[in-house]
Order: sequence, then structure tokens, then C-alpha cells
Amino acid sequence: MQNILYILSGISDVSLIVLIFLWGFDYARKEKPKHNHHFGLWTLATLALTVVLMFAAGSGK
Repeated sequence: MQNILYILSGISDVSLIVLIFLWGFDYARKEKPKHNHHFGLWTLATLALTVVLMFAAGSGK
């Protein structure tokens, strides 16, 4: 069970890195369309998921 939590935490870490870059690219666009992507909210949710998975796996001991 602990290995599965570590794998899920790693997957959420990779998605967190991707979402941070997408959020930055979306913010830096020259033309500002209406923001319907919500990359910032997905980034914060993935960060919270990563922290929860790491503590559930026992990394915070």
C-alpha cells in the first residue's frame, strides 16, 4: 500500500510541474482571452494532493 502511495505521489509531482509551466505560459500570453483553463486552481489542488499522499505514505515521519 505504501508503494502505491509513493507512485501516486510521484505522478502528482510530475503533473504539478506540468501545471506550473502551463499556468506560467497562460499568464504570459500576449493576447488575454477569457481565462477558462483555471491552471492556477488545478496547480493548487495538485499541490494539496501531493502533500496528502506524501503524508499518507509516511514521508513526514
